[in-house]
Amino acid sequence: MPQATFWFSSPFKEWIGQRTLALSWEGVLTLRGLWERLAGDYPRLRRHLPREGLQEEAMSHMVAVIVDGDILTLDSVIKDGAKVDVLTPLSGGTRRGDSNSDRGSEGLGRPRCRLGTRLSAPGSSED
Repeated sequence: MPQATFWFSSPFKEWIGQRTLALSWEGVLTLRGLWERLAGDYPRLRRHLPREGLQEEAMSHMVAVIVDGDILTLDSVIKDGAKVDVLTPLSGGTRRGDSNSDRGSEGLGRPRCRLGTRLSAPGSSED
């Protein structure tokens, strides 16, 4: 039976009640299927998911799910043995329409993060 390990940053850690979670499944598990399963198992998480449902744009503003340096889409398949990071999305740059911006479209679009590092709250000693 396939299995993956999930590491949750805040606030997902609080909504799920733990920093890491090992999940097993039968067949194929997509990221959408993962969110549906977690929403069924964790009511606090379910209350924080977008009211319009699991749509790519709404979810990308809320979460960045990363495996091997790649940000997953809702239709991405989670592979057996994957180590999955569930993070608050980060981005840089300026907002569209900022007249002081000379950086063009840099920093817009998909969430970015520095890969290979774990993010935690200031003063937190947890990994």
